[in-house]
Amino acid sequence: MANLISSKIVNMIKFGLSTYFLTTKHIREIVKDILENGFKIIEVSYEIPHSLEMDKKFFLYLKEIKKDGIEFSMHAPFLEINLGSYFEDMRRFSKKRVLKALNMAEIAHCTPFIIHPCYSFVRGKAEHIEKKTKENFVEDLKEIVAIAKDKGINVGLENVQMPFFFFYNVDDFLMLQKEVPELKIALDLGHAYISKFLKGNKDPEESIIKDIKKVGLNNIIHIHLHNNSGTRDDHTIIEGNMDLKKILKFLFENGYKEKIIIESQDFEKYGMDTIVKKIKELDFS
Repeated sequence: MANLISSKIVNMIKFGLSTYFLTTKHIREIVKDILENGFKIIEVSYEIPHSLEMDKKFFLYLKEIKKDGIEFSMHAPFLEINLGSYFEDMRRFSKKRVLKALNMAEIAHCTPFIIHPCYSFVRGKAEHIEKKTKENFVEDLKEIVAIAKDKGINVGLENVQMPFFFFYNVDDFLMLQKEVPELKIALDLGHAYISKFLKGNKDPEESIIKDIKKVGLNNIIHIHLHNNSGTRDDHTIIEGNMDLKKILKFLFENGYKEKIIIESQDFEKYGMDTIVKKIKELDFS
């Protein structure tokens, strides 16, 4: 972000962009556009339509351009994916897609590797099914984290704002980490804000900060940054009710130095320059 975003902001937090929200071009062109706008951190979303364009040659290309100081993370597939599903055919399909993505991530050392939690629509309704699903999910997490560790890649589990997911709040993660100690968090601030808002929390930002303190900043290895109204997952950065500065200021002042990936539909709606200007406003002085 050398010329487009102030060095002060760059030095404080490592901002990057997700490829998932840039859909109108081939993935190589998207990577080129992101780099030309000064960003040196990219989250590769191994999801359709772009995953169809991501062969081994593409990841060898990413490996080559890393020599210029560029860093990559990867978001594992999540559309129609449910690791640990009660239904074994869905579980096998999900794990196969996720492990294929992990193998690709290894080529260009895309780390961390971000996965979505398991979900069950009968949570709180059918205890025996929920119990079995959770056991499946823990088993799959152990396998994926172990394989990733062998590849030198960290795994971050992303919080999702719907209560039928198995990582809806901090307590869910703490429970999972007891079973999978090397599992870490990819904290999605937009999802966290919705969860707090819908619970009627009067100060969602402060509650998110309290959660970060509870789980420990050392367990948060990745951030997804976007905003919303509190009622739905808008994935905006231009608008929204969350005080992003407050949370980012806390993270910076307490030593967070990992990637922060902007996940926003606003790039195609408003243009890259408008987004870069908005990021400049996230000044903590």
